[in-house]
Amino acid sequence: MTLRILLIGVLAGLAACATSVPRRPATPALKYADYAGPVIDEFHYFRLDGWEGVSRTELVVWTGLQEAYLLKVWDSCEDLNFAIGIGLTSRFNRVSRMDSVKVGRDRCPITEIRRIDLARMKADRAKARETAAP
Repeated sequence: MTLRILLIGVLAGLAACATSVPRRPATPALKYADYAGPVIDEFHYFRLDGWEGVSRTELVVWTGLQEAYLLKVWDSCEDLNFAIGIGLTSRFNRVSRMDSVKVGRDRCPITEIRRIDLARMKADRAKARETAAP
């Protein structure tokens, strides 16, 4: 009987390890922080065109084809990596460091907002592709 209990415990432990989701390493091609400008107080938008989680505490939100912002939130925002959708609190279509990113039922206060220089990032990526091509 004790051998059976021990075997069940070991199998349960292995099953728990097998179902854990590993954290994906950051993609080298997507280093938004390298293209982010200084910290700003707020940004204005008409609509959000998309978003992408960068780390456990950072995400990029697009407010147009040529406009994106790197947002940093409190470290206590646990579900950012696994979020399917997000929301932003705002006042009169302005997001400031007084606002939050809504992830499920959680509100993740914004600590930093930085505009990303998308034109420079795209130019650097194109240059890298040209030099890497045979």
